[in-house]
Amino acid sequence: MQRISVGFLEQGMVAAKNVRSADGRLLVTADTALSEAMVSNIQKSGLGSIYVWNPLFQNIDVPDVVAEDSRMKCEMALQKTVAAYKKTKVLDVSGIKPLLRDLVSEVIRNRTSMIHQLDMRTYHDYLYAHSVNTCILSLLIAVNMGYPEGKLQDLALGTLFHDIGMMMLPDSLLLKMGNLSPEESALVQQHPEQGFNILRTAQEIPITATHIAFQHHERVDGKGYPRTLAADKILEYARVVAVADTFDALVSDRPYRKGMIPHEAYEVMMLLGDTYVDREILQLFLTHVAVYPIGSIVQLDNGQYGVVTQVPPKMQVRPCIRLLTDRQGKLLENQEEIDLTEHLTLMISRVLKEKEVFDLGKAVMKAG
Repeated sequence: MQRISVGFLEQGMVAAKNVRSADGRLLVTADTALSEAMVSNIQKSGLGSIYVWNPLFQNIDVPDVVAEDSRMKCEMALQKTVAAYKKTKVLDVSGIKPLLRDLVSEVIRNRTSMIHQLDMRTYHDYLYAHSVNTCILSLLIAVNMGYPEGKLQDLALGTLFHDIGMMMLPDSLLLKMGNLSPEESALVQQHPEQGFNILRTAQEIPITATHIAFQHHERVDGKGYPRTLAADKILEYARVVAVADTFDALVSDRPYRKGMIPHEAYEVMMLLGDTYVDREILQLFLTHVAVYPIGSIVQLDNGQYGVVTQVPPKMQVRPCIRLLTDRQGKLLENQEEIDLTEHLTLMISRVLKEKEVFDLGKAVMKAG
């Protein structure tokens, strides 16, 4: 399947995963051919992109760390809890805790998983989906750091609400297309403390978990906010979440920019150790990031194009590739699969852009 911007959607394309609106309504079920009306509804929904089937990705299944249903249940429960808080000023997390226990169990079961894809979200529900993604990524890090289940539950609860301060800001600010004014930036930088003050009113949230909201924008070099804490003065929970939070922010579509593809985000993350984030935690996290996720269309340095079919653990830059073309770019009738760990002279020179993948898929369909 291919992640594709909604602007490229066409009638007849087939949805590869369920497509949902910001309020959780099912717009299109998986394996449905898109009608003209469906395309229009998706484009109006605020979604930046969805997954569709593409002939380049036949028999390629992209694994998830956590099932889509589990993600959606957590996201909907988070939205409901925050909406209730805005009305009553009482934060009741009792309905979320059982869902987080299930989420923790899923991540423990899939602790060796690679991160290939994150969920699709609308611009309007970005903070909720981002919070769930950051929670899952933080748990994956913490499980592999050896956290016991009790600490994982606390981490999950604090991480899910780490941006509750941002959720209190108006949409006019959150969805602004241009640069923030100095006054708006100052308002945004208040969200960690505001979030902390909200979370500490909830008796069911441990005090250490509330500090995730307070400290997730601190930097290990002491140049973060709101208290300019440095290195081990920052709670370890918050140092874990800072890594996950940054990665998800980099790969996410926003109203003012397109999200990075994984290898671009990977390269940016590598530069952040010892300044923005904890280097040891970052290095552990990066061992679980598929630099070239399953389903990526790449060009090799010999000119051939191929699709990534497998990513060996700890060898993310040397995936298995199904060759699609010869060295002159002509489509192959009999596609061969190669393992780059066994072809050390071959290198990936680039990842194809979305429009290139779209056009190549059309060429395959025409040739077939």
